[in-house]
Amino acid sequence: MIAVICNLEFLYYNGAQNFISERMKMKERIEALFAQNPKISIAQICKELGAKEIDVLLNLPERFGKSAGGDKFGEVIRELESWGEVLFVKNTPSFIIEFKTKIPSGKSAQGYYNFGMGANGDEAHGLGILGGHLKTDEIDKIILVTQTFMGMLSKFVGFYDKAGENIFKIYVSRDEKGQLLAEQDAKFEALKAAI
Repeated sequence: MIAVICNLEFLYYNGAQNFISERMKMKERIEALFAQNPKISIAQICKELGAKEIDVLLNLPERFGKSAGGDKFGEVIRELESWGEVLFVKNTPSFIIEFKTKIPSGKSAQGYYNFGMGANGDEAHGLGILGGHLKTDEIDKIILVTQTFMGMLSKFVGFYDKAGENIFKIYVSRDEKGQLLAEQDAKFEALKAAI
């Protein structure tokens, strides 16, 4: 019996060590790619490493990414409501959907967060702002990412499910010169520091 327990502890320890070792290797490989090309995009890193987006994002150096659990959704979405017009993005294998919108106030009911339903139950659908119903218990990770994309600095808040798939992303908006809006950029950095 003692031999079995010791053997299980050994296997558990080795499994944990291998997991930690693989994660460190991923972090080191990502750092090396940034050292070679400071403007490398997340998509390029994924391609170089043959890795899923979620695995790369969770192993980014802290200056490029910070993650929180899905339990922070309420706190994060309330903050995003104060940002004004943002860029909403949903990637699918065949289509990248993006549109500018304000994140409307919403409320939770029956396991969903209902966008566009104000505190009084006022519905905002059809008013040019985001509407819909998000199953909040499926949100596993919320990741704030700073990256270079198509040669430009870009920042987003990404929401990921338990399978590591992206649910949607909210990007910091740009001004007419293509620069990140200073007020939203400051709010992004404050949120990143707070979670």
